[in-house]
Amino acid sequence: MTVFKNLIGRRINGIFLGNDAWTVVFRTTEGEYFRYDTGNDCCNSVWFNHINGVDAVGRGNSFDLLRGAMVLSVEDKDWVRQDNDNAYEVIEDVCFTLRTDRGYIDIEVRNSHNGYYGGRVTEDEDVDLNSIEDLKEVVEDF
Repeated sequence: MTVFKNLIGRRINGIFLGNDAWTVVFRTTEGEYFRYDTGNDCCNSVWFNHINGVDAVGRGNSFDLLRGAMVLSVEDKDWVRQDNDNAYEVIEDVCFTLRTDRGYIDIEVRNSHNGYYGGRVTEDEDVDLNSIEDLKEVVEDF
């Protein structure tokens, strides 16, 4: 089961990125925060590369923001290796899709490594927002 499974049944109304895009945080309409971090090692860099469908969380008006988007299901795909001319660097991507009652939110994670590491995203129980560097709300697709 996907790492984002604990969002199912919750209404999210905010998405935030921090720690050089190594951390994503979801805010719910109940004021809860859920934090997810990428796993990085000495020869492995993993980051949240794209998020599409940000409008689903409520960018239009105050009512949309209060209502949020109910997460109905989560789907994760397998890591896919990208073509790369550099034989000593491996680039892989994985996508997670949050299906909500207001549309889909797609999260792409990118992993750059030397061929011996794999990417991962884990839930972090420590949701102290002050411990996340440069935390900014995602207000449009990127």
